[in-house]
Amino acid sequence: MTALINILAFVFVLGVLVILHELGHFLMARLLGARVDVFSVGFGKRLWGIRRGTTDYRLSLVPLGGYVRIPGLGPDESTVVGGDAPPPELLPRWRRAVILVTGPVTNVLFAVVFLAVAFTLGVEVPAYQDDPPLVGWVEPESPAAEANILRGDLILAVDGAEMESWRDLEMSIFTSGGREVEVSLTRDGQPLTLRLRPKKVSRYGVGYSGLHPVVEPLVAGLQVGSPAERAGLQLGDRIEAVNGTEVTSFFDLYQLISPHPNQPVKLAIRRGEDAFELEVTPDDVGGSGMIGLYLPSELKKLPPLAAVGAGLRESVRLTEETFRILGKLITRKTSLKQISGPIDIARISGEAARTGIHRLVWLMGLISLQLGVFNLLPIPILDGGHLTIIGFETAIRRDLSLKLKERILEVGFYLLIVLMFVVLFNDIVKLLPERMYKFFTPGE
Repeated sequence: MTALINILAFVFVLGVLVILHELGHFLMARLLGARVDVFSVGFGKRLWGIRRGTTDYRLSLVPLGGYVRIPGLGPDESTVVGGDAPPPELLPRWRRAVILVTGPVTNVLFAVVFLAVAFTLGVEVPAYQDDPPLVGWVEPESPAAEANILRGDLILAVDGAEMESWRDLEMSIFTSGGREVEVSLTRDGQPLTLRLRPKKVSRYGVGYSGLHPVVEPLVAGLQVGSPAERAGLQLGDRIEAVNGTEVTSFFDLYQLISPHPNQPVKLAIRRGEDAFELEVTPDDVGGSGMIGLYLPSELKKLPPLAAVGAGLRESVRLTEETFRILGKLITRKTSLKQISGPIDIARISGEAARTGIHRLVWLMGLISLQLGVFNLLPIPILDGGHLTIIGFETAIRRDLSLKLKERILEVGFYLLIVLMFVVLFNDIVKLLPERMYKFFTPGE
């Protein structure tokens, strides 16, 4: 059942976003008086469709994408994977450029819309994510502890990139697994530079440092039916000690409780003016004791106008982050395993669908933005590749031959297929049992 939900959610998310992308091309072509012969969801052999006027609206065999065939726009995806060659007569370059750019722009605009809708429905975020990256707790024997980063340090920059919030710092660490980075900070008002090597964790190769924000040891959320709830803990309670050891940070609880799965521990609680003790028996979760407390979070639920502004700001932030990650991928400063392929996206889509409509809409905003940005990259076969060719033709004041454009398109298509196989292979390897996973990733 889970697999079916994942597949259906993936088909829904990808289908909607591809249709929106191609609809951008389609509507702009019609607005500029260009004929549209084909509006296809998918590539290759036509499986089903209807004809309205001069346009064949179809579903095609290869479901990873789609295209519109516009005579005069030049060779398109259908030239490579099957279909009739487009006529050689070309539209003016400015018309081609406007039609091409409208697809990715449509994805970007709808990313803002989806994110705005999510903010209207309500987005739950960590309460500390926008706080300055002041270190509130350092895990013992972690990479941060080995780098001599201390509680109370204020992180200013990582590898020269300014860290304005905990969200910035977490993303920078997340994409730096296994690579030494330079951390600029202030300690007691004095500047200091340290070297930190985040450890690669999980099958995504993400970075782990052991750094945590300032979070008071308050009960901000309880899992239903958890040991904490059964023991009588309530929202707003402050946990002051575990088995007599003082607690000053929420993260102290992990260190003090995790060694005691299925063993009673005594919590010193302050509730308003009252102080008392409660006994709780942690569940055994993977060998660690857990009592079911959530980190403090806040629900950002905004009125429509404010939600649009929040969606726009989030889109700008995510676009900047996307280009930073692309730069790290190009310079091999982060792992390709952190890119999700179709299997991963299907799993994430299914999880979002099961969690609630607000999560699914948020995910659609993220993916729509990625599609828009990715399609603007100067890669042959993508819209950005076509725009690059048009820019070059404008510079030399003549059009390249149709045959040369088709060869460039083929190179881009096969490069894209190779990339797809790589990310698909990574998706499959992440699902393998431990022994087989280590066989395919011997260097880790």
